[in-house]
Amino acid sequence: MVATGIVVSKRVWPLKLWDILIEMIFIFSDFGVNGPYSGTMRSVVMRNAPDISVVDLMVDAPDRNPKASSYLLAALKREFAPGDVVLAVVDPGVGSNRKGLVAEVDGVFYVGPDNGLFEMIIRNGQDVTLRCIDWVPDDASSSFHGRDIFGPVAAWCATGRDFSSRPLDVSERFKDGQSWPDALAEVIYIDTYGNLMTGLCGKDMQENLIVHDHVLPKARTFSDVQLGEGFHYCNSIGLCEVAVNCGRADRVFDAVIGTPVSIGD
Repeated sequence: MVATGIVVSKRVWPLKLWDILIEMIFIFSDFGVNGPYSGTMRSVVMRNAPDISVVDLMVDAPDRNPKASSYLLAALKREFAPGDVVLAVVDPGVGSNRKGLVAEVDGVFYVGPDNGLFEMIIRNGQDVTLRCIDWVPDDASSSFHGRDIFGPVAAWCATGRDFSSRPLDVSERFKDGQSWPDALAEVIYIDTYGNLMTGLCGKDMQENLIVHDHVLPKARTFSDVQLGEGFHYCNSIGLCEVAVNCGRADRVFDAVIGTPVSIGD
């Protein structure tokens, strides 16, 4: 039975069986809004899964930076529910011998490159199954696997269609990512307002935070400090974020993605 707005999914391997489920496909990429990349990948997903909602979670993930993106994606997992599919493409190694991956973590399917992008998701998951994508179409581009491989596979994960893949032991995932720290003391994202998201857990940060030579106290929110004053706080996705009330922290503190932060007294 299919009710309006609800996809009833009867899954068989390689996917688990869920009863009644409102599914979504989330897209997370560094493609941006200009050029053909976001639109063409989305069109492939929608053509292969026309009855499932497709949502742009973000298309301005850290540019060609799977490490920073891994911490950011993990912070966004609160938006996902069992049965959802996350198509994540931050893939500077496209066309190389890096593997394509489907990671099923606590009932959510993550599709993308095996380059550390899913490291924090996998590491913090309770129930993790990995599969290496073997399916490659004959006309696949060597520079756009998001459109040609990951997009169709993400749609097929959502619709229950099988594709060529093989099991991958969790220990065989991207090696460099396994040595990354649980929390990253760097700027991992700069939003439209110039606020600096870090890879640190916001609720754990009670001390001052230091960016370059600037010592910043913790505040609850913007209105708790004076106009133009810098501070750090626990943002809406749980990360420690540096901001300036009605200003741009990136300019005030001369920060970019990768700028280190440290904990002060």
